[in-house]
Amino acid sequence: MGLLNDLLPEFLRKPQPIVSVGELADFMDSRAAFLAQKSIVEFCRVRAGVYWQKLFSEKEFQAALNHSRWRAYPACYAMMAEMVEGALRQPAGLRQRGLPAALEKVALASFSKYAVPEGSPATFWEHAAELTRQRLAATQIGPPRPVREIPEPLARTVFEMVPIHPNLLTNDYDYIFNFLRMNLLRAHEDFLVQADRSALVDQLLGAARS
Repeated sequence: MGLLNDLLPEFLRKPQPIVSVGELADFMDSRAAFLAQKSIVEFCRVRAGVYWQKLFSEKEFQAALNHSRWRAYPACYAMMAEMVEGALRQPAGLRQRGLPAALEKVALASFSKYAVPEGSPATFWEHAAELTRQRLAATQIGPPRPVREIPEPLARTVFEMVPIHPNLLTNDYDYIFNFLRMNLLRAHEDFLVQADRSALVDQLLGAARS
C-alpha cells in the first residue's frame, strides 16, 4: 500500500503542530491510512494464529491484503473527518455549519493525490468523497457524537473488507470495532494536543466577524 508506506514513517515521528490546512490534511490522511492498514493487517494476523507468517508470504494473499487496505481507507477517512469536525465545532462557534463543506474540500485535495487503486472501479475516489460527504452531513443533526461511538456504522464496512472468507468469520466484528474505537480515541487526544483549532477554523471558514 503505497499510501501507508509514504505516510506511516511520518506518523511515527515526533508529533508536529497542526496549524495549517495542509497540516490538517496530512494528519487526517495519515491517521486514516493507519486505521485502514492496521485494522486489516492485525486482524488477519490474529485470525491466522501461528500460521500468519505462511499466510502473509503467499503472493495471492498479499495482493488481496493490499486491495482490502485500500478498500477500507475511505471508511476510515470518513470516521476521521467526523472526529475532526466534532473537535473543531466549539472554536467555530456560529460558523460551525460551514465545517462539513470545508472538510470535504480537505478530503478531495487528499484523494486527488492518489491514483485509483488497482482492481478498483474508476469511480473509487468519487465514492470515497461521497462517503465522507454523507458522514459529515450526518454530523449536523445534533451535537458531536462521543468519539468512542464514531466507528458505528462504518466499522462494519471495514470488517467486510477483510480478505478472509465470511464463512470463517464468527464473532470477529468486535475486534475490528474495538480496534477502530481505541485508535480514534488516540487520534482525538493527539489532535487536541497538536492542533491550533482556532487557527484551523479561521483558515477553513474565514475569520469570525467582530
